[in-house]
Amino acid sequence: MEFLGIDVGTSFIKGAVLDVEALTLRHVQRVPFPDPIPGLPRWQREYDPGLVVGAVRDLISGLLKFAPGSAGLVMCSQLHGTVLTTARGDPRSNLITWQDERALQPHPSGQGSYLERLTARLGQEKLRVLGN
Repeated sequence: MEFLGIDVGTSFIKGAVLDVEALTLRHVQRVPFPDPIPGLPRWQREYDPGLVVGAVRDLISGLLKFAPGSAGLVMCSQLHGTVLTTARGDPRSNLITWQDERALQPHPSGQGSYLERLTARLGQEKLRVLGN
């Protein structure tokens, strides 16, 4: 039984054919993650979500040539990223990744950063439930 495996990292998007019976990876491929959107302040890191989805689709298409009867798709990524979307799933924002540091900027109140203000409002129990 074969699956396609995709790992969406922020340096490379990797993929392979996963043979679960032989416990092997075949046809390992990787493509560079798209470049960040230029011209933003150094603490902001955003990407065009269409370029990311396009790179993942191209990688899946290439892998399907080696495993046309694959049983499914397994995807993982490192850390987090956010794209705001419409109810239909159309992007309304760029992809903002874990590399973005705008939450560390000073809050306008002068009382810590945006992150410090948010964590204080949430409290320890909600942070634990949210996965920190």
